[in-house]
Amino acid sequence: MRNDFDAIPEASGRRERGGSVLARIYHDIGLAAVAEALDLAAGDFDFDMHQSLERGERYLLPVDAPLA
Repeated sequence: MRNDFDAIPEASGRRERGGSVLARIYHDIGLAAVAEALDLAAGDFDFDMHQSLERGERYLLPVDAPLA
């Protein structure tokens, strides 16, 4: 798999905090999905991890949500 993050232009024309916005969103979603699967509370982590989990949880579907 290729890592062509350089092919995705940044809005400001430069990278900030070591990655693209899309990569940070995927990271947050992945962390939130793992925390949910393991039934871990976001409050059990440090502040930065807690913020990342909260951002990622916005993109997860509720477990009981009907599809369509």
